[in-house]
Amino acid sequence: MANMRARFLAIAADPRMIPGVHHHCDEWCQYCPVSDRCFSFVCTLEYRKARGRGEEDETFSSIDEAVAFTRDISAAEGVSTAALDALLAKGSAPPEVDADPLGTSAWAYAMAVALAYGREAFFVVNRPPHRNEPSPEEIVLWYHLRIYLRVFRALVAVHGNGPESYSSDEALGSAKLVLHAIKRSKVALGSLAPSLGEKTVAELGANLDALEHGVRERFPKADSFIRIGLDAPIT
Repeated sequence: MANMRARFLAIAADPRMIPGVHHHCDEWCQYCPVSDRCFSFVCTLEYRKARGRGEEDETFSSIDEAVAFTRDISAAEGVSTAALDALLAKGSAPPEVDADPLGTSAWAYAMAVALAYGREAFFVVNRPPHRNEPSPEEIVLWYHLRIYLRVFRALVAVHGNGPESYSSDEALGSAKLVLHAIKRSKVALGSLAPSLGEKTVAELGANLDALEHGVRERFPKADSFIRIGLDAPIT
């Protein structure tokens, strides 16, 4: 849709937009204080409007739509889609990434949370927001897969690209988001013992401790990486 691409370019030129704020965010737009200045969020609203999507409709009706949208907003921002192109061409990540102990640990944590909640996990994360802050269980369930996905992205960013890749924005931004998600998840778990059981909470907490240590060991510069608009305010 040529008109859509033109609209994205116009949005990108808006001086109120915070450059790249969506690149390393947790995608929880309804709780984000800068969503109205987020290029991806505003473009998504425009896309939904153009496609006639209602409140209950998914933004994308297919993977192809999602990929095309990603390419269009990346082009408007002047951002490369090399990582997406490589993943789509190969159909999977390099075996070394799939087998990486850090990725394996992140996946094990995600599965442990999913098993602890069962089918209820799907209902909780899809509830419409009804308060100023999410509940502890919503926090744990929102982040459990995102921790794995961002660990995965960080590992893909550094695989085969040399030592300097550990200081790339993609690697450090992904690792910083993982640390943010782990911190919020650990705090939330502290109040979930009555519903999940003390043993389960202790095990999940231990998994997060190990993941946090692993991320900091592999990406020692992650803590100091600044996500503009999220870790530091912007006027």
